[in-house]
Amino acid sequence: MLSIAQLDPGPAPGEDALVDRVAAAAFDSFVEYGIRRSTIEDVATRAGVSKMTVFRRFQNKQGLVQVVIAREIRRAMEQLDDVWEREHTLEQRLVLGLSFAVNFVRGHPLLDRLLHSEPETLLPLLTVDGAPALALYRELIATRLQAEVRAGRAAPADLDQAAEVIARLAMSLLLTREGTITLDDDDTIVALVRHTLLPMLRPCGE
Repeated sequence: MLSIAQLDPGPAPGEDALVDRVAAAAFDSFVEYGIRRSTIEDVATRAGVSKMTVFRRFQNKQGLVQVVIAREIRRAMEQLDDVWEREHTLEQRLVLGLSFAVNFVRGHPLLDRLLHSEPETLLPLLTVDGAPALALYRELIATRLQAEVRAGRAAPADLDQAAEVIARLAMSLLLTREGTITLDDDDTIVALVRHTLLPMLRPCGE
């Protein structure tokens, strides 16, 4: 079973041309057929390599899936960092961060497909078996909040607890679109940040 705790993105894009080619072929196959129906043979054919070459680099299909998912997570975080740095206040950064998260997942050809056509693959990782995912998201959010604390824009009573609350909230909102709080409405996101998240983070000097 896919485990977020064991995700390994492998070499960074551009460091190993063969891994890049196979990972790109796997991504396309997963998007077209889904993870369950895709095979190593499919991926090897798309990449123009032998099946044994794929096995030598990734060991098995599970290893290939983990590399593809991990690379997408890394790409998301790089894009989020770029979005985050565009704004100067904590409120603006949180609003853009939440908007980015929902747009990235719901507009992502693979993640969106898994949520709708293979929920049994993705949903357990975000719900009943979601502890590793929660830990990952909490760490990523905490890292960004630490920078805000150092810059004097935030002073949460408990940084890790605040990061976990934001992580849990984001995961819930991504999975359940309906409700009085929804990430589909910009005004709602602004209100959520302003009236719920900022008081918890106690921003300084804004």
